[in-house]
Amino acid sequence: MRPVLAVLLTSLILIPLTSSASIQVDWEEARSSSDSNGGTIGGISLPLSENSSSVSSEVSELPTVIEVYTATWCLNCVKTEGYMEEAIGESEVELIHYHDHWFQVNDPFGSNSTEERWESMYGHAVTEIGGAPHLAPTTIIDGERMHFGTRPKTESITDDFRASISEGSSAPVTGQMGMSISTLENPDQGIQITWNTSGVTYNCEGECSSLSLTPWIMFVEETAYYPDGSNGLEHYSHVLRESIQLEGEDGALSLTPPSTWDGDDMTVVLILDWEQETSGNGSPLPAAGISTLLCSLAAILPNRRKK
Repeated sequence: MRPVLAVLLTSLILIPLTSSASIQVDWEEARSSSDSNGGTIGGISLPLSENSSSVSSEVSELPTVIEVYTATWCLNCVKTEGYMEEAIGESEVELIHYHDHWFQVNDPFGSNSTEERWESMYGHAVTEIGGAPHLAPTTIIDGERMHFGTRPKTESITDDFRASISEGSSAPVTGQMGMSISTLENPDQGIQITWNTSGVTYNCEGECSSLSLTPWIMFVEETAYYPDGSNGLEHYSHVLRESIQLEGEDGALSLTPPSTWDGDDMTVVLILDWEQETSGNGSPLPAAGISTLLCSLAAILPNRRKK
């Protein structure tokens, strides 16, 4: 009986260890913090071209949020954007391209607000890897996994992107979020944006650490023509023009949207940053779980000491 118990107990020890080892890629963390986990969900969007509109979605049906730091002078950015298009395939995603803006004049698309969000969310992690907070190309998926530069972790960058997209968000939340846009009575005064994220709830059982949620509005121009860029792309897509951090889970904000570079293809995107405190225990078992099981195993193994 003891050998059988030993085998079973050994299996209990090895299962979580092999589960942990089955993670295919050791992704770079997009947000460097030893005491919290975080990421980004959302990506629901509305066009500004309509006088009034609304949208809502269950958390389980939200698109993958992909944030990219790029520039009109960046040759490698053209390559990585092509790899990303291949990786996306039929997946539902919301692409947001941050353009280099501070301390240079060769890219007309960025703004102070876009640079401030990038630096506050991802600047520290990018600096740890590349030595500076604003480096192109850098791609963030689900606000969690960072893809820096053009060196793949697997067979190719396309495979990296595809695997990262399929991994999905680890946000411990359920529920629904929504947004609506309406033109004010005096069109010269702009628009009113109403958001509702209070329906997003912490999916937690038993004793839980704290979770914070921060909504943002992103103004994204779907396509902008700029033939003077030195990377030869000319048509730039998913261009983030302004980002606004919102106050409260629900609310309404009246504002004048940023002007489009050309055309009439500006969209408003609602995203939600989440941050969860961690216990500081990185083991797939409780802190004392492995040692306890090993001791138990030793206790039930047959005693083979010579008499």
